[in-house]
Amino acid sequence: MTIPLLDGVKLDGFPVEQLYSGWSASSREIVADDFSVLVFTEDATGKQACWWLEGDEYRASHVLSLEASVRRRLLMAMDPVFWPLATGVLGAPLPPQTGPSCDALPEIAVNELSGSWLGGFAPHTLLLPSGHADSGEALPCPNGRQIGENRITALLAAQRGQGPLIVSSPFTALPLLAQITFRVGAFSGSRFQDADTVFYLIWNETLPALRPSFYYPDAPMLISDDPAAAMIPGLILGWYARHPEHVSLIRDARPFRAEDFGVGQAFGLRPSVPGETPPPPSPKAAPSFTIPQPPTSPSHPPASGQRLKSRIKSLFNRR
Repeated sequence: MTIPLLDGVKLDGFPVEQLYSGWSASSREIVADDFSVLVFTEDATGKQACWWLEGDEYRASHVLSLEASVRRRLLMAMDPVFWPLATGVLGAPLPPQTGPSCDALPEIAVNELSGSWLGGFAPHTLLLPSGHADSGEALPCPNGRQIGENRITALLAAQRGQGPLIVSSPFTALPLLAQITFRVGAFSGSRFQDADTVFYLIWNETLPALRPSFYYPDAPMLISDDPAAAMIPGLILGWYARHPEHVSLIRDARPFRAEDFGVGQAFGLRPSVPGETPPPPSPKAAPSFTIPQPPTSPSHPPASGQRLKSRIKSLFNRR
């Protein structure tokens, strides 16, 4: 007896006629070329798992479990989707043109693909524990930029509230308003853009006591104590691939305005001094906020998605 969605599928040369008890096939989608993905769902928990097929032949239950040559062919077939995102919106301002999306594919499948693609073809992301930033010292980035003293410590103290999330840029100390906030798996992320520099703060909703993770794709660098931190870059890339509306959301996002100060949740805009007592508010004057001016001669090279493009391209040439 054949099972719906598994008609014609073969495992070790034999047709699949039975599944583990409590599991059912929920979808089967074409991915690219001759590859497709079959998603199973556990009835009692909703947990999902994948089978990766080439033609009608079962190849593996996870992208990382595919034979190296098969995995390479599958991931290279995803280049048209992931390449424009990885060299564009992931770590740089929106490009003038956008590539195709894979919004029709199941989330679990896209997350496996995006994480494997980024891990295999993009520059290695430097992962640092949050405690590395607690010393308050300036932090050099792998791409040559430098984050000023105490700025990461202040940034990782950000806490979300009812209003918009406002943080101080770790690069220029200018106040920034989150452009977009999105949910992927157990994580909630916010994207910030300071001129042509893009970074993220990511919270693990299952670990509320944990500080947020800081991800700076152009470095690439990730500061996090999250046990699943290595998954964060791929999950963000996968979210962009599944949500083509990110283009309009980011394009329509408004920048920080002075009147936002005091309305949302602002963090790191001014370091506190131990023992300092804030002055009482003036009954006659409305509170004001002066936006600090960026230095006239920056001590670091300007951020650019071109560096990331060059590094990824060099790795592509070595495939």
